[in-house]
Amino acid sequence: MSSLTGRTVLVTRGKTQAASMVHAIERQGGNVIHTPLVTFQVNNTRENQRILIQLHDYDWVFFTSSNGVKFFFTILNDINIEVPVNLRFAVVGEKTERTLEKYGYQADFVPSSFKGSKMGKEFFERFEPSMSILYVRGNRSKDDLIDNFKEQQVFFQTITAYDTLLVKNDKHKIEKLVENGEIDALTFTSPSTVEAFSEMIEIDDVCSIPCFCIGPTTASEAEAAGFRHIFIPESYTIDHMVDSLSQYFQEGER
Repeated sequence: MSSLTGRTVLVTRGKTQAASMVHAIERQGGNVIHTPLVTFQVNNTRENQRILIQLHDYDWVFFTSSNGVKFFFTILNDINIEVPVNLRFAVVGEKTERTLEKYGYQADFVPSSFKGSKMGKEFFERFEPSMSILYVRGNRSKDDLIDNFKEQQVFFQTITAYDTLLVKNDKHKIEKLVENGEIDALTFTSPSTVEAFSEMIEIDDVCSIPCFCIGPTTASEAEAAGFRHIFIPESYTIDHMVDSLSQYFQEGER
């Protein structure tokens, strides 16, 4: 019998991105309740277009999420702008790197840790700050990289290529599940999902439920929200996150 058999896991990831996680949990016998707490939309403003028309003025583009990559190319396609031959890409981790590859480009820099603060520090240990950088971000992105750029006195510009919107349609559904004690584990794949969840549900009611976060940034948000039993996989991917979930129950809810 699988370690997740009979366990009910709340998946809070966005609708278009949750399939792999849902299938991975179900393959191990788990019961999934999927309640998307965030959705994303392109932010194709005139200001963004003005900046991207001058993309040839930049040496590097920084991405700290797969959505940043996706919506960057969405806007480029909408305004019919091609990527300059000499443009280089810095990405925060493997998932973002794979998304970039889907668009036909290779990452020129990936930090050893999937954190924006680590990304800036390691980048400037390898490259001189005598370049121009375009940082592609979402409306809820952290400012770690911006602080790094300012410290290094590098020329940079930012564009908010997409907006993360909190979804609260399932508030009563989740409240009922919590009230009935039907949720065995919570999963969060971004700080935004933690934020959306904590705005809907009293954390005191769920703080004893194991909370599985995809990485340290999301875990920090969960800790700040008041969760007490937070788990992070060794590698910050969906597969490793589900493995961590499975191991937790296999070891008897240590």
